[in-house]
Amino acid sequence: MGLVNLKGTGTGIILELNSSASFDVLIDEIAKKFRESKSFLGRASMGMIIRGRNICDKEENEILDVISANCNINVCCVLRDDPDTDRIFASYVKQPELQQNEEKTAEQEPDIDEVLENLKEQAIVHYGTLRSGRTLVSEKSIVIMGDVKPGASVTSDGNIFVLGSLRGSAFSGASGDEDTFVMALELDPLQIRIADKIAISPDSDEGPKLKFKGFKKSEPEKKTEVAYILDGHIIKEVYDSAFLRDNRFIQ
Repeated sequence: MGLVNLKGTGTGIILELNSSASFDVLIDEIAKKFRESKSFLGRASMGMIIRGRNICDKEENEILDVISANCNINVCCVLRDDPDTDRIFASYVKQPELQQNEEKTAEQEPDIDEVLENLKEQAIVHYGTLRSGRTLVSEKSIVIMGDVKPGASVTSDGNIFVLGSLRGSAFSGASGDEDTFVMALELDPLQIRIADKIAISPDSDEGPKLKFKGFKKSEPEKKTEVAYILDGHIIKEVYDSAFLRDNRFIQ
């Protein structure tokens, strides 16, 4: 792999970045790649996945500025690819042959692009961050490839998966299904509702608080969490194999 690789997909582009090169060097290479691909990319709005390197918001903005200056595409949303993404999707959405063969290892799990294709029958997928004031509603389960900011809300008759931080409001089981759940890589919502049960952030002054089941992990050890109804209350716990074995959720 070179310093920067650019790939096209059916719905957008994948930008692969070298993990060890300096960011200044990468910026120059990104500018060169998009200049060379200007005619090929044309003039369009599309999503972009950044792979191979963890970047901060400032670096992401610099990348978007360089792309805008060197070609005619409009990047409407950005997903910073995370190794956890593959594992989480593969755990919840398995192909029939994988469901019958639990000896499959994490290394044998399907590529995220294949998993997303399989998800379309069961869920809608939103690419990018859901910002304040935005609302997403669906009868299907909802998968958000990004964050849900404070002031944003997500409502689904099914389950809700946030492959980022959930800091807004989430309502699963909107049609009354108490066996639905809300999962996020960072689960710190202003409010969660499941069927007719409601829980709010522990930092709020009034209302039933969202409680942690068992021992709460310290911040450096924080893991993916899931919220669901237990004994008439909404609780959250670390997403793990015990949750997957619960027959209410995994059929």
